[in-house]
Amino acid sequence: MSAALLLCTWAVSQAQDKKYFLDVITELSSKKYEGRSDYGKGDRKAAAYIVKQYQTIPELKPGLAHGYLQHFTYPVNVFHKKIELSVNGRDLVPGQDFTVREFSPSINGSWPLAYIPVESHKPESLLPLLQSGKYSRTFIVVDFDLINRYYGIAPVELYRMPVAGIIMTHKKKPTFFKSRSGQLQPVPVLWTGPDFPGDARQITLRIDSRMIKEYTSANVIGQIEGIRGDSCLIIIAHYDHLGHLGKEVWYPGANDNASGVAMMLTLAHYYALPENKPKHTLLFIASAAEENNLLGSEYYVENPVIPLSRTIQVIDLDMLADNGDRLFLETGPEGRKTLEWLKAINSQHGFFKTLTQEPLSNDSDHYPFAVRQVPALYIMVDGRAFDVYHTPLDDAEHAFAVNYEKLFHLLTHFISSF
Repeated sequence: MSAALLLCTWAVSQAQDKKYFLDVITELSSKKYEGRSDYGKGDRKAAAYIVKQYQTIPELKPGLAHGYLQHFTYPVNVFHKKIELSVNGRDLVPGQDFTVREFSPSINGSWPLAYIPVESHKPESLLPLLQSGKYSRTFIVVDFDLINRYYGIAPVELYRMPVAGIIMTHKKKPTFFKSRSGQLQPVPVLWTGPDFPGDARQITLRIDSRMIKEYTSANVIGQIEGIRGDSCLIIIAHYDHLGHLGKEVWYPGANDNASGVAMMLTLAHYYALPENKPKHTLLFIASAAEENNLLGSEYYVENPVIPLSRTIQVIDLDMLADNGDRLFLETGPEGRKTLEWLKAINSQHGFFKTLTQEPLSNDSDHYPFAVRQVPALYIMVDGRAFDVYHTPLDDAEHAFAVNYEKLFHLLTHFISSF
């Protein structure tokens, strides 16, 4: 084959892979999957789709003796019905003007509002003020940034104060989370955007929540056997997202994380080709319930397909359909050596302009592996898609494929270096 024909074949292959990457993102972020969570069993529909994709790859075999699905159960508080909020008689839009924290109980009625002054946010001022019972029938309004500064990201002590509820005002559009949905808190907590009025007197609120004590999800696991059978690399990407906030508002999750699943599937197709047969066995894990506090990856590390002692690297693909020229990376102490490999490969080929290493945190599925001393690397592309993170606008129209080729080549160079 001539060099020109080889180049043409490579270009056509890359175009097909890029199209497939976008097709997977578009499919998984479509309405039929209802945000790939507990609403309408959207996560199970997504798992079935991923199984079908695995089955199109002849060399990719089921990861478990009984098939592809590794089932597990967990409790989850859901909002599948009414979510309504009005302030001084003006209706606010859920998912746009406000969100409800995932641990909030059901509530229905009207309450007065009390705005906590900036100088009263410190614990020595705020906690005694609330403990007095003065606001037991009132929703208090506090500044999110100050609460985060003084109490951390999970100010549980505030949730247990004798108040009717808490509204935290943000400087940007409010996001929605499910990470603490496994346990109810005593009072409802709302996050509102910058347009929330600073002098409102009354709110009317309805939240219909329901605690599902045992919801079943499944990791979707396939494997390509390597030339050596004594060790494995794991490529993991969570396929779940946030589902619904009320009956009407749903979260597509195109970048977070249909994009990671799409990249994982293109890598599976690549390593299934005879000329790309991997040296080590590759496990492809589409993990469930990452948004519910990493429950799928936590379940896997307690029930590994291949012992963790034989897992030489985990690559966590999360939020890759972005247009920036910077990668965010995280790893634990055991992964620092292989992270340097990745940096060297990137430097040699000039794939990305900037690689930013962040401290290890529990923000994605690499974490359960890293804390068990398994080399685990988190990879995220930074750019404009992050502006719609955890909002209903994280859809296929806000996903980018401009970085697909260079990220694909960085990953294949890295995986093949083991």
